[in-house]
Amino acid sequence: MSKKKLTMLLNSNQTAGILLVALVSVAVMWGRPTLAQDTQSTPVSIEASVSLEWDQTAGVYTAIGDAVVEQGDKSLAGDEIIARYDAQSAARDLTEVTATGGVIYRTGDNVARGSRIHYVIDTEAYDLSGPGAIVTSPRGTMTAEKTITYTVQDSTRKQVIGIGNAAYRGEDGRIVEGERVVAFLDADSAVETIEAIGNTKVVTPKGIVATADRLDYVAATDRADLFDNVEIIDRDNILRGARAEVEFDKEISRLLSDNSGKRVTGVLTP
Repeated sequence: MSKKKLTMLLNSNQTAGILLVALVSVAVMWGRPTLAQDTQSTPVSIEASVSLEWDQTAGVYTAIGDAVVEQGDKSLAGDEIIARYDAQSAARDLTEVTATGGVIYRTGDNVARGSRIHYVIDTEAYDLSGPGAIVTSPRGTMTAEKTITYTVQDSTRKQVIGIGNAAYRGEDGRIVEGERVVAFLDADSAVETIEAIGNTKVVTPKGIVATADRLDYVAATDRADLFDNVEIIDRDNILRGARAEVEFDKEISRLLSDNSGKRVTGVLTP
């Protein structure tokens, strides 16, 4: 066996646990990787049902077959996981992890599911690929057919972007949809603002539906500004215009015309 590369294969009589023990034993000799900056004292476990490869020269772990990486309250599962670290560093902390095939990433109460994920340790950012990508938390859920990107902008703000028939559902049941949906979250992952572009829609817990080509939503005021081809439906009442200002909590909708001279319209049912 090469001193710089460790490869293990499992047959039907072996278990992932046996393989994991062997890998961790070698890792202790060479340095312990970490999955996150704030958990450097917590060891990382890597296991798989088919094979594990540790390339010490390249600084790469490759786990194939029902692969799982765990550290503290963080875990990543997929058909294949590739974890990279700085081979020149004595600490050998992980720098990035990529998983493909039936991906499930958990951190605390937050769960991300998709076909592929690329996670960067230093920034805690990740790109999640669909189809059927979904990120759930106690404060809300983002879904998208193409990709979901999560970034931490600073200690007080996060950003989640869904692309491709995307939708954000808040803990209160409010839904914002669009081809591209950008949600800005506070430190507790509560929504501050949402921007949506392309076939956008807002559905309130009371059943009011507003559609437009583009919209901006502010949670603090529970207000949405809608632009181009606006339609607001409240039960049997329908309002149409070029622009709209909707204050959902006050149930006030203002329809505005544009410079083309096209009139705003409404169908009101007593």
